[in-house]
Amino acid sequence: MAVDLPSAAAALAERLVGAERTVLLSGQRMGHTERVEAQARGEWARRASLERLMTRPEDFWAFYLPLAREIAARAPGPGHRAVARLGRAGLVWAHVTQSVDRLHQRAGGPEPVEVYGNALSARCERCGERYGLGEVADLVAGAPDGVPRCTTPGCGYPLRPAGTLWNEPLPPEAVTRAWELAAEADLFLVLDSELRTAPVSMLPAVPLSREVPLVLVGDAPTQYDRYAALVVRSPSPPVLETLLERVGLVPEARPEG
Repeated sequence: MAVDLPSAAAALAERLVGAERTVLLSGQRMGHTERVEAQARGEWARRASLERLMTRPEDFWAFYLPLAREIAARAPGPGHRAVARLGRAGLVWAHVTQSVDRLHQRAGGPEPVEVYGNALSARCERCGERYGLGEVADLVAGAPDGVPRCTTPGCGYPLRPAGTLWNEPLPPEAVTRAWELAAEADLFLVLDSELRTAPVSMLPAVPLSREVPLVLVGDAPTQYDRYAALVVRSPSPPVLETLLERVGLVPEARPEG
């Protein structure tokens, strides 16, 4: 059944305007993530895992680098721009994201808490040096075994992506911060997340335990639907665009680079 966008946007606008500390959780499904999601259930899980990086780093980078460059080539969409506009207008107090593409930042929004890190950089775990994806590509191309290594004098340690790999714990600092924000929210809004993977899947339980309203927007059912104050069964971008009109905001054009 088609969603009545004006009615859904009106109900969401009423919630947002009435809240002072709306915490937004955005999932990986906003935008062009279909390929990543499909591979996460197969080749992604097998070849982009922490185990593969440690045991067969040349195979890891041969698979991971082209995919990361594909992610880096994406541009922010209407949903990202709408979230950024809501943040700049103060209607979103804090933002937690499962995305690894940094499109929310490129859309001009406030810096979110990235609970999975990002796929667009790498780091050296020995000396802490950071590398952009272009630098990593150059290092891979120049390495006889296809494994990028730190260029800090006297280091030479193999690099790893800055984001979370398959079968690897999430960054504890980001997860702790997400929990703190959820505990301070007076409205918790989830966009395009199926809420299947722990520990992020348990995050909505924090505001619910305090009787804080939960709002879910997305085309996939979640385990929290029965507890939500509002469920909008639709991808979030059209809902958010209609919402901007409802609250009198214009989605500003922003540089995408």
